[in-house]
Amino acid sequence: MQSYEFDYCQYRKKINSPKKSRLFLLFFLILIALGLAMMLYPNLIKKDEFYFVEISSFLSYSEANNLANTVSMLNGAGYVYYDGKYHVFVSFYPSKKDAETVCENLKSDYPLASVYTLECDKFYRLRSLSNNQNKSIENLLSANWDLINSVYKCIINLDTNEININQLFLNLENIKSDYQKYSEDFFDHFKINSKYNKAKKYVAKIIDITDYFDKLKEETNEQSISQKLKYKLIDIVINHCCILNSFRHLIQIF
Repeated sequence: MQSYEFDYCQYRKKINSPKKSRLFLLFFLILIALGLAMMLYPNLIKKDEFYFVEISSFLSYSEANNLANTVSMLNGAGYVYYDGKYHVFVSFYPSKKDAETVCENLKSDYPLASVYTLECDKFYRLRSLSNNQNKSIENLLSANWDLINSVYKCIINLDTNEININQLFLNLENIKSDYQKYSEDFFDHFKINSKYNKAKKYVAKIIDITDYFDKLKEETNEQSISQKLKYKLIDIVINHCCILNSFRHLIQIF
C-alpha cells in the first residue's frame, strides 16, 4: 500500500486561492462601477461660481468696516463678507472677465484688489421629493438667477444714464413681482417640511431684499440708490449661494 504524506502548505494555498480570487474580482468590479459613475454623472464635481471684486481683506471687522464705509461713499457696494477673514467687496459681476477688468482698473488705487470667487454646490433633483417639489426648487433657483441678472442690469443702466430713476423703480417693481410667484410656490411646497428650514430662511431674506426696493423710493440721490442696489445685489447672491449649499447634506438623484 502506497503511503500518502499530507502537504499542509499546499492545502493552505488551495483554500486561500478562491478567497483571493473573489476579493480581486470584487475590487475590479468596484473600480468599473466608479469609472461608470464618473462617466455617467460628470456633474457631480461641478459647482456654480460667483465673482466679486475685492479691494482688501482683514482679520478684524472694524478695519474692514472702515474701508467698506469709504467704498460706499465712492459708490461701491462696501459689502463685508466673512470666511475666516473679512473681505471688502466693491461689486458683483456675473462674468469673471468683467470682474477681472474692473479689478485691474482699481489696482492703481487699491494694489491688493483681486477677484474673489465664491463656489457653491449645484442643485440636483432630490430622491425624497416629488417631481412637483423638485420643479418648484428648480424654478426658484432659476428665478434667483433672473433676479440677480435683472438687478445687475438695472445698476449698469442707471450708472450709464440709460434709464432714469422713475424707470428704475418701475423695473424693480416688475422684478419683485416676477420673483414673488416663484418664492410663493416654493413655500407652498415646503411650508411643513422642516428639512428645508435653512433654504426657506435664505429665500425669506431674498424676499426681504426685494421688499427693500420700495424703500429706495425715499432716496433722492442717484449715487446713493446705485450704491445701495450694489450692496443688495451682493446680499442676494450670498443668500442664493446659501440656498444652494443648504441642499448639500440631502440624498440626490441624477
